[in-house]
Amino acid sequence: MKINFRKSKILGKIADNKSDEAFLKSVFDAGLDIAWLNTAHQGEADAEALIARIKSVSPHVALMIDTKGPEVRTKNLENPFPVKSGDVIHISGNLDHHNDGAQMLHVDYPNFHNEVPVGTVILYDDATIGFTVTAKEGDSLKCVAQNTGTVKNKKSVNVPGVHIELPALTEKDKSFIRWCGKHNIEFIIHSFVRGKQDLLDIKAITDQFPGYKPQVISKIENREGFDNTEEILNYSDGLMVARGDLGAEVPFEEMPFMQKKMVEAAMKKGKASVVATQVLDSMIKNPRPTRAEVLDVANAVLEGSGAVSMSGETAYGEYPVEATSLMSRVMVYTESKIDDLTHYAFGPEVNTPVYAKAKEITSHAKKEGSKAILATVTDPALYYALSAYRPSCIVIAACNEEIEARKLMLYYAVRPIHLEAASMKTLVKNIDAGSFAPTDRVTVVEDDANGVTFKTVQYKELA
Repeated sequence: MKINFRKSKILGKIADNKSDEAFLKSVFDAGLDIAWLNTAHQGEADAEALIARIKSVSPHVALMIDTKGPEVRTKNLENPFPVKSGDVIHISGNLDHHNDGAQMLHVDYPNFHNEVPVGTVILYDDATIGFTVTAKEGDSLKCVAQNTGTVKNKKSVNVPGVHIELPALTEKDKSFIRWCGKHNIEFIIHSFVRGKQDLLDIKAITDQFPGYKPQVISKIENREGFDNTEEILNYSDGLMVARGDLGAEVPFEEMPFMQKKMVEAAMKKGKASVVATQVLDSMIKNPRPTRAEVLDVANAVLEGSGAVSMSGETAYGEYPVEATSLMSRVMVYTESKIDDLTHYAFGPEVNTPVYAKAKEITSHAKKEGSKAILATVTDPALYYALSAYRPSCIVIAACNEEIEARKLMLYYAVRPIHLEAASMKTLVKNIDAGSFAPTDRVTVVEDDANGVTFKTVQYKELA
């Protein structure tokens, strides 16, 4: 196993129309840890074929299925059309409705035009275009464009301050969650999570598959979700700060506070956190990022997020390898300087024996100057706890089950390896030669009759 010493993790959205094996290998080699598939744009057959290609290229990259959730998107738009400030368009959830001579824009929520009041501002595609509702005309909303842009199919539509009566799970979501159960997919990331009931609805489906225990990550994309962060974390395995739709739902000036509080809440509960959307957005079209984007990646690491995600950068961008490589380099450098910089001043607030042991181990490894923690314990709960304490070095974690190894790919500092009969001897044999110098110090964590033990040795004592 080639060891990656980067602690922060990188997610990237993978589109089925840009996923040939050569492309996948290039972004995986550049540092992508988790492939994120968006079911808003894929069917089950598309997803199955894409997953087969991903696994043929790398069995180590984890898979994350994104369920659509209670969102609204443009629909049945065959050709993009431009709008200018002041242009009038009609928006309707009735796909059969057309106003003679009017520019129509249909959305995928049938009752949309009945629930949005006159005077509301409708935001298209992460607020790139605003439309003011000036009148209701039959089954459509007459709207005036606030600015210039291009309207395309399958793009997000937000209505800040208006509660849309959408179900937590669409029929397509339910079908895809069952599909995840059949295929033992390790991560389900659900969009627009508002509270615990959304997550209980998912669990009711996954419980139909005995032994299937996916990691469920909640995308927080509106004020209701943010206000319920603590409750949401109690019923899921982590959260994603999904800044695209969130930025369309709340004032921009509130977003830094919201991001930092959500990451803090996740860390205190020992849960996963991901910062997402427009992180390296300019690299969709350019080979180099803006300076602000570089700082965005570094600041995500400094505030305690365990992972950062790309969307368009990898799904359809022109420089996906460069973006992935750049993100990896920024993370590695920031991690190396974290003790010299102002960073998160909080840690997990979980009072269990496993977390107490993890705190001992991470403190010991840092004091001893360990290059890595090598662990072969039977209970993977220790690996999650080690990650929660943001160790100063990576954790090479041996797992008896392949799906447990894949679940751990999201977690800060953990570099999992699947070994059916895990022992320290077999773990060391599976680490590529040259990963460690003979005199490198490593902290060894093992099970014995007295529980979990640990000590620090030179690597040559294990090899």
